[in-house]
Amino acid sequence: MSGKIEFLEKLNGLLKMAQAQGSQITIDEVKAYFSEDALTEEQMELVFDYLLTQKVAVKGYVKINSTEKEEEFSEEEKAYLKEYETDLGAFREISEEERREMYGQAATGNEAAKQKLIESYLREVVKIAKEMHKPEVFLGDLIQEGNLGLVLGVEILSAVDASTAHEIITQQIRQSIQLLLEEQAELTSRDKKMVEKVQALDESIQALTEELGRKVTIDELAIYMGMEIEEIEDILKLTGEEPEAEEN
Repeated sequence: MSGKIEFLEKLNGLLKMAQAQGSQITIDEVKAYFSEDALTEEQMELVFDYLLTQKVAVKGYVKINSTEKEEEFSEEEKAYLKEYETDLGAFREISEEERREMYGQAATGNEAAKQKLIESYLREVVKIAKEMHKPEVFLGDLIQEGNLGLVLGVEILSAVDASTAHEIITQQIRQSIQLLLEEQAELTSRDKKMVEKVQALDESIQALTEELGRKVTIDELAIYMGMEIEEIEDILKLTGEEPEAEEN
């Protein structure tokens, strides 16, 4: 690819294509889109991650955090997990043969089969949620999001081959959990940036106050920090500071 600008333009085009398809796209479609650009595996990973941050589900892609140290669950999560797994004891585990029969029945729209199939995968959701867990997101939220993916996976069985039913269902579970994790990561990043802005503003207020020997104005802060007055005012609401308005 000739340059960053061209790449960003093409990435934006891919995003628009995915959004036109209901904010979803397959791995094969992404690879085909960049087939002439000879992207490395690492670059493709960055493309997939970007799509996830834009709330686009990439079918067939699961981000594995294999290099991260597995964190222990909090006491609250352990209590939740114990109660939830106890509740799951009410659902009978089924054999693989029974499950294969249910795939076919669910694909024809049999609601009873769909419900039984969903119940049979609830333990699988817990297992996947544990594997993908990150300390900044409550385990129970991951499980509930995984359950939504489970329902979606069962609902789309009519459009897939029965031999790939298990893969489709678990894929939907993982993608639902991954989207929640990406959303939380984005929120955390925004919060961090806001904290940094608040700290920078506080330091600027102190520095200007010492320099001028009086309470500083918003206009003076805007000039000093190279920021818009409106942005300064938004940050000030979080700090509790009230610099004087510029006198006319």
